[in-house]
Amino acid sequence: MRMLKRNLTAIVLIAIALFFILYLRTIIVELTDILFFAFIALGSFEMYTVGKKVGYTPMLLPIFLSLVVIYPLFFFFDATGIFFAGLIGVLCVLTVFLFKREKYTFNDAQYTSFILLYPILLGACFFVLNRSAGNLLGIFIVLFVTLLTDAFALFFGILFGKKKLIPDVSPKKTVAGAVGAYVGGVVGATAVCLLFDVFHLFDSWKNVGLTAISDKLYNSIPLYLLIALVGSTLAIIGDLTASWIKRKMDIKDFGKIFPGHGGVMDRLDSLLFVVPFVTIFFTIYNGVVGI
Repeated sequence: MRMLKRNLTAIVLIAIALFFILYLRTIIVELTDILFFAFIALGSFEMYTVGKKVGYTPMLLPIFLSLVVIYPLFFFFDATGIFFAGLIGVLCVLTVFLFKREKYTFNDAQYTSFILLYPILLGACFFVLNRSAGNLLGIFIVLFVTLLTDAFALFFGILFGKKKLIPDVSPKKTVAGAVGAYVGGVVGATAVCLLFDVFHLFDSWKNVGLTAISDKLYNSIPLYLLIALVGSTLAIIGDLTASWIKRKMDIKDFGKIFPGHGGVMDRLDSLLFVVPFVTIFFTIYNGVVGI
């Protein structure tokens, strides 16, 4: 029953993502940011709620203020605007900590600052990726590499998993699962390479942006392989980090919004580590090739 719920939820989530990315994005690029922002906001709420349950008193004002200003600042100032939003959030934490010193402890201030980073600032890299760093190609790389990394890790773990990877962090993660993760990452990157650099499937679509990493496959393939290996590594680290956070907090899931999957943060754990890397990669790539 749990597996059925998990599969149905996955299908619905994929359908929603495809609607935003493949349809709404062709109308106005920024419409896709609605989906990204919704996940970031819901993830922030989950972290706030979980923090309260385990004994913290997170500061609502800095979190709310950061969420309110982050997209307008990004819209007008691009990645610099995200940096500004982070600064505003941190300054607000320190101000609240000073004037509400009877209510909040230093640990409360630290936990609130952690939420500003995870998921708000890390998740905001989606906006940069969508608008200027990789565009549709970058989004596909993040989704294909991350989702197939997770899927192959689960598949290999079920079939071949015996030796534990880091049992004190996540008892279910295995060495075989980690191997499968890298296989999945390479499969995902290969699929994107075929779609964009070989078959040029999206060349005629509106608002595509970057249509291929290179017009020469001998340049594209090593870069896709690099992205796959680094992306899979970061996806594994992101998954393990979320497991460690939940273990330290003594919780099973961050939330229950997705049947069979847990909360938003349970779905974002790997993505929040892969997105910044792909964003940085394409930002450097654009600078080097002069886009």
